[in-house]
Amino acid sequence: MRLYKMELYKICSRKLFLFSATAVFIILLLFMYTLAIDNYATVNGVEYKGLQAVRINRQITEEFKGVLTDEKVTAIAEKYGFPNGVKEDYGRFLDRNYLNEFIMNGFSDGYFHAYNDYKVATHTTPIAETDFGKASVATEKPLLLEYTYGWEVFESVLGIGCVLGMVLILLTLSPIYSEENYNNTQQILFSTKEGQQKDITAKIAVGMTIAVSVFVVVVLLDFLFVWGVFGLDGLDCFSGQVMGDTVWKWNDYHNVSTWSVQKYLLFYLLQSLFGIMEAAALSLYFSAHCSNPFQSIVLSVIGLVLPVFLNMIGRDNFRGVIFQVSQLIILFLPGIALMCLVPDTLNKTAARIGKVLCCVLPILIGQFFRRIFPFYYTIPFILIMNGASELDIMQMHYPWVWPGIFLYVTVIIILYIGCSWRKYKQSGV
Repeated sequence: MRLYKMELYKICSRKLFLFSATAVFIILLLFMYTLAIDNYATVNGVEYKGLQAVRINRQITEEFKGVLTDEKVTAIAEKYGFPNGVKEDYGRFLDRNYLNEFIMNGFSDGYFHAYNDYKVATHTTPIAETDFGKASVATEKPLLLEYTYGWEVFESVLGIGCVLGMVLILLTLSPIYSEENYNNTQQILFSTKEGQQKDITAKIAVGMTIAVSVFVVVVLLDFLFVWGVFGLDGLDCFSGQVMGDTVWKWNDYHNVSTWSVQKYLLFYLLQSLFGIMEAAALSLYFSAHCSNPFQSIVLSVIGLVLPVFLNMIGRDNFRGVIFQVSQLIILFLPGIALMCLVPDTLNKTAARIGKVLCCVLPILIGQFFRRIFPFYYTIPFILIMNGASELDIMQMHYPWVWPGIFLYVTVIIILYIGCSWRKYKQSGV
C-alpha cells in the first residue's frame, strides 16, 4: 500500500498531470456551456434562447407528460402548430420547440433533412401507423412523452469527455515505466526490500486507478450537468426517441431503438469504460517498451489513432489495400505484445520463430474471422464514440457479438498489462 500511495502521489503531483487535467476540465466545461446555450424554442410567437429555452421546453412538456395518445398529438399540433421557418445553412427549423418538433418528426408527414431538403408538416399521423406506435405494440411497452433532450446531451458529453480523458490518461501513464528507463533507475528500485513484484504491481494498480478515476469524474460531471440543466426525465422512454442513429423496424422492433434510454446509456457507459481501460493498458505497454516518455506518448497515440484513420480513408473501398491494412493493424499490435511471452530460455532460432509466429498468427486468425467478428469495434476510440446501434443488426446472425467484444477487449487489456509487467521486470535485470 505504501508503494501504491507513493506512485499515485508521484504521478498526480507532476506538472504535466496537473496542467493536462486542468486543460481537460476547462475544455469539457466549455463544451457543456456550448450545449447549454445552444438551445432555442418558439412558443406563441416568442423566441427563447439558451437556458430560457430549456426551461420553457421543460415547462410546456409537463402539460403533456406521460403516455402519449392521439389526442395529445392533436392537442400539441393545435396549440403550437408545426415548425416551418427555414434559414440557409441552418440544420433545423427556426420556429421549433421541443413538442412541435417531436410531433413533426414522428407523427406527421413533415421532415427536415437539410435547409434545402425539408417538408412542412400538414397533418398528424395516427400513432398506430408510426414506428413509435408499432414499436410500442411489438414490445408491449407504453409510448411515453417526456423531456429527453438531456440524455442526448449526456451521450454527447460522455463521448467527448472520454476522448479527452483518454488523452489525459496517455499523457499521465506514458512516463510510469519509461521515465525510469530513461533515468536508468530500475536497478535501484528493484534492490529495495519491496522488490520487483510489489513495485510493478503498484505501478499497474496506480495506472488502472487513474484510468477508472478519470472515467468516474467525467461521468459524474456529465450527470450533474444534465441533472442541473435539463433534468432527469425520460429514462423509461424508447432510446429511439433520443438517439437519432437508431433503426426501428428490423427484427420486428426488438432492437436497440426499443431499449429504454436507461438501458442504452448503461450499455454505452460500459463500452466507454472498457475503451478507457484498454487505452490505459496500451499506454502502460508502450511505456514499458520505450526508452523515454515522449516516445511512449507518440507510439501510444499512433497505436490508438492509426487504425481509425486508415479505416476512415479506406472505408469507401472495402477491398482496397488501405482498408485491409486498417483491419490487420488492429491485430498486429496484440501480436507484437505476444512476442514478450516467448521464453528467454529458448535458443535464438526457436525464439525468432516463436516471435514471428506471435506476429503472424493473430493477423491470420483475424483475417479468417473478420466476416463474423468486428475487430474494428474493439478499438478504444470506437468503443467510446460509437453507440450500440451499429452492432445491433449483427446480432441477428451472431448473437454473441457484444459478449465477444467485451471478452476480447478484456483479454487484450490483460495481455498488454502482462507484457508491460514482463518487459519492465526484464529491464531491471
